Amino acid sequence: MAQITRTGSPGEVSDILPRSSTNTYQYSPFSKDAEKSSIRLIRLLPGYPSSPVVVELVTVPLDPGKIPYYEAVSYVWGTSYQQYEIACDGLSMAVSESALLALRRFRFVDHIRLLWIDQICINQQDDKEKSSQVMLMGEIYGTASQVLVYLGEADDTSDKAMDYISERRAQQEEWPRQFVVQVLSRPWFSRVWILQEVALAHTSLVICGAKCVPWPCFPEWWTRNELLLGPEVNPPPVLSYGLSVMKRFTLLQQLHDTRHSKATLALDKIYALLALLQPEDRIGVLVDYSLSTAEVYTSVAKSIIERTKSLAILSGKEEKPYVERERLPSWVPDWGTVPSTVSLGLANKYLDPFDAGGKPACRVNISIPLNGPPTLHCLGITFDTVKKLSLSTMRPGQDAATNNVEVLVDWLDLISGSSSSVVSETADYLIGQFNQNLRGVSSYSRSPPQPPKFAYSLWTTIQALSTPTLQLEPAELHARNNRGEPTSSTLKFCYERKLFLTHSGALGLGPPDLLQGDTVAVLLGAPVPHILRRLPSSEQNNSANVYALVGECFVDGIMAGEALNHLQDQLKEMGHRCRTFAKSCSNAPLETFCIQ
Repeated sequence: MAQITRTGSPGEVSDILPRSSTNTYQYSPFSKDAEKSSIRLIRLLPGYPSSPVVVELVTVPLDPGKIPYYEAVSYVWGTSYQQYEIACDGLSMAVSESALLALRRFRFVDHIRLLWIDQICINQQDDKEKSSQVMLMGEIYGTASQVLVYLGEADDTSDKAMDYISERRAQQEEWPRQFVVQVLSRPWFSRVWILQEVALAHTSLVICGAKCVPWPCFPEWWTRNELLLGPEVNPPPVLSYGLSVMKRFTLLQQLHDTRHSKATLALDKIYALLALLQPEDRIGVLVDYSLSTAEVYTSVAKSIIERTKSLAILSGKEEKPYVERERLPSWVPDWGTVPSTVSLGLANKYLDPFDAGGKPACRVNISIPLNGPPTLHCLGITFDTVKKLSLSTMRPGQDAATNNVEVLVDWLDLISGSSSSVVSETADYLIGQFNQNLRGVSSYSRSPPQPPKFAYSLWTTIQALSTPTLQLEPAELHARNNRGEPTSSTLKFCYERKLFLTHSGALGLGPPDLLQGDTVAVLLGAPVPHILRRLPSSEQNNSANVYALVGECFVDGIMAGEALNHLQDQLKEMGHRCRTFAKSCSNAPLETFCIQ
């Protein structure tokens, strides 16, 4: 466990002076030849604890053979609008409180330290410079001799927590684990930028107050304590998967996996990931802060669809009603929001994947007119329309168990087209399972009964089970359909979704904004079916086949491509592939959907 030299009183706000000077530092732009190959570094001049922070800016080529030894800072800008003053080349420069605290913490008493810190080394008021420098950030962190991760100053328990992390062993007592969880809850761990800052670094040191721990201790501690912490404690995104593995993921998969990570600017939800991609996966995305969020998100969605020949990105749509999303087309995910549902089409990469729409997305066309909404034109079928739907939804969490049992009763009422005795038998079985597994209370005085036949479709639906890829004997099929005693893991796909019935009797799970009369469509190249809502005609839209995307859905019996079986010959001529089945569950013709 390393102890870093205390060079000031960084946590004392009284040491920080509000900005007052009128002699403000003005950046000199990079020369044309240097703007894409050079960076600024700060020379952090030595100082005593009570002395002001003084820096000098120098421009250096970003060339491993020419650049001097420097360290890159990874930190959180903070949300405070209050700015503080440092001296830069003899003039006043405004910085955030977190940047000032980091500089005070990293400053040496007797010699200069060479650092790269984005808030000072990039002219944040110049979008052109910011765009070109952000494109270099992967190289900046990869070239740095080491990365200094600043978590902030110490609190009552953080010193002990950092000691526990450095030991990298399982903590059998609960209170040491809780101390560490408090450190892992600090804002730094939720930032999307930290993924590249840590992943591309040669070495990283994590600093919290006066304690310093090498970064590898953090994922190692988590690995040894994950089971002891239990399922209620989720890892920060930077610890939830190996960063070396992450670098092999596509942009779409990374956008999904970092959905809970935060960025001050919505554009950075995309820009922060580019350095982690292989060149072929960057799909031509360039950093440009002069563009609007809608322009960038739409352009990226268009590029992903065209390059991958897949409509999987539609599964990234959040559950906002399209009438509230005027700034984005309904088919473009808003990566700056976090959906309340677990994605069916993107979150099951470690499970038997769904393949409702086959591969690839044939004859897709995306039009982005100057005066009109960007429109996705794609092929598919209208499988059915929503006839009935639930008004109540299940929720995650131990405290939601009672609610979820009540919701299950409502869902059984929704599909009670069978005899009351069968429904009653089904209810007894399913409610008993919910009570036993979600609340720890058994409804049975003896072993629970076997699930009745009527429960299979509902059980398959609420667990979003894929179509078996193996031939199963009756006993094996029974075991599969009943593999799922209800737990937070097996029910994750049904949380916050609405149960619905179509006019043909198909059972499904739909998005929170589902309405009666919505269209259930199977789109070529989309791994799951989608709910579409017909848009009223207007001057820009005089077609009867224009829709808004409401969200993805699960429909029992069509998740492996069964709904396209009757179109096999037609699809084969188009170069489209989907699984073959003995029977067809639809006779709907292929049509073009215009989604705005």
